[in-house]
Amino acid sequence: MTILRKFFRSRRSQVRHLLPPNDWVQPWWVERFREQANSVTAKPPQSNTVARSWTLTGNVESPFRIAVDPRGLISAKPGSWSLDWWLRIDESWVFPAQHGAVRQRLVDGAPVIETAIRVGGGDIIHRVYAARLDSEHLVVEVENQASRPVALAFAVRPYDLLGGGRVDRIELNDRTLTVDGRVAFICGRTPGRLVVGAGGVDPARRLDQTTSAAFSVECERGMASAAIIMPLVHGSTFRGAVQLENNDDVDVIPRLPSGQQVANGWGRHASNACRLVLPPGRISDLFDASHRSILLASTGEEVEPALGAPPEEASDGAAVLMALAESGHQTAIREILVARAKRQNRLGAVVHRNRDVTGATIIAADRALEVAPDPPLALALSEFVADGARWMLANPTDAAVEALAAAHKLLVRAGANNAARELFHLLPSKLESETATVTGDGNLDAVELARSAFELSTSDPTKALAALEKLGSVASSTLAWPSRVSSTTKWGIDGAGHDLRVTAWFLRSILRLLVDDGDDRLRVAALWPGEWYGQGVEVHEVPSRFGNVSWAVRWHGKRPALLWEVEGGPSDLEVIAPELDPSFRGDGPVGEELLAPLIRSIDSVRESRDPPSAPPSGSFS
Repeated sequence: MTILRKFFRSRRSQVRHLLPPNDWVQPWWVERFREQANSVTAKPPQSNTVARSWTLTGNVESPFRIAVDPRGLISAKPGSWSLDWWLRIDESWVFPAQHGAVRQRLVDGAPVIETAIRVGGGDIIHRVYAARLDSEHLVVEVENQASRPVALAFAVRPYDLLGGGRVDRIELNDRTLTVDGRVAFICGRTPGRLVVGAGGVDPARRLDQTTSAAFSVECERGMASAAIIMPLVHGSTFRGAVQLENNDDVDVIPRLPSGQQVANGWGRHASNACRLVLPPGRISDLFDASHRSILLASTGEEVEPALGAPPEEASDGAAVLMALAESGHQTAIREILVARAKRQNRLGAVVHRNRDVTGATIIAADRALEVAPDPPLALALSEFVADGARWMLANPTDAAVEALAAAHKLLVRAGANNAARELFHLLPSKLESETATVTGDGNLDAVELARSAFELSTSDPTKALAALEKLGSVASSTLAWPSRVSSTTKWGIDGAGHDLRVTAWFLRSILRLLVDDGDDRLRVAALWPGEWYGQGVEVHEVPSRFGNVSWAVRWHGKRPALLWEVEGGPSDLEVIAPELDPSFRGDGPVGEELLAPLIRSIDSVRESRDPPSAPPSGSFS
């Protein structure tokens, strides 16, 4: 009997993960495929190539990242199962994947994802976020803000955001739902009943049947599915949790924080780094959300910026690390650098997921220590840098030239003069870079577009802003970007559905346009969009090689007044603000200057709009 069990188990493991039959309620991406095919019976591809768009959530410094699709489907265990939600309004069941009146947003720019359906005279709001107590959980809430009661169903589905999954067994024990023998979902209260489906039968088609209660379902084809159903009266909220770590505590629900508390926590993390106060608009919203979500790239000792995408280029990996450093998340970048240095092999290489990240690590370390000097860390990393440089000289890559130049600067900074001198004579003389924003098929490569915006931010700020605005136009309602975007549908078609490499390049571009330390002078306000005319802007604690930079603009009629302060900046620092006043030259790390009148044609500003009266001058203390 043991031999037979092993035989059948091995046979089951060889079964491909397929989408369920066409008559099932399918994930949102399949509905989008059917919409494009103009047929409800068209057989979808087994892999998602039409709507790879989702939003990530998770905890700070955690390896767990959970993707939520634009209709609230949660990819709880990629390649295995997802958690969907359905509603019964009056006599009909509503499936969000098929419903048109669905909206999605972030709570205060944090990775707290709200999906709202307008039904029953109001909104039903589905909320997803991660929380950590003794272990990590994904909290799922549904709040009834409609005018009448509804029935709520949570369904375990054998598919995910990329294709088919596999579920062999589902079991309900009081308030705990297990999938394939592991605790999967804990309910805040005991469900009314469990509706099951196996052998290709979709429980979505049996939700109104009043047969005898079931407590489990098993399917040898790997297509087990089940839905727990409970009432949700007007004004009430149901809470449940997906366990991200093994934990025996099934009474955790009352102790989990609310979505607003979690959003406030993310806001505190962001405020501990740099802070921008920009005029209301798309750029401001995108920056605030990006400033929070870039922390999702860090898993504590590594970065995972593009789940579901092919391996990133070295420059993109370095950009994610540098975005953490340049936006002020110094603790996160330090832990990653130290962890990578400890993993360096005897040849001098650092490998992550079969990718050589040696060059990216050195490039990021150079920038991190430039904007936040840390002599003990620089000294501790010097041996790692020297060994890494030897590895790169023997095994050159596309990013080797930039990485070797960074290694030289790091060795100088650490006082390893002999090693720095030897490396200097071995440095290649030329560094070439290529940029492209549109692929051959006319679709948009969001990673390349964001990278090009950063590269233009010094040489041509106007073109950089145009690239950023184009990038903003294809961001999702949750202020995220897929790797590649369809030119027609605006949904992701390849790579990651939420690509934090795009977020990193976007963050770096905005910061460089506002605070550029790439020259001997400090450049601020390299660009002033027309809609900012007459409005105040504040920049606080942006790291730079001159020190942390803060500046603000107040208005006196048509004349902007610039205040600046560079913490620990050199006494002979020169400050320029070319977009506000090309003739302005500020001296010293602290100052205030009334600039020349800003006179130009701004189509986006109405002629009748008068600049606000000037507030009193102030400081950053």
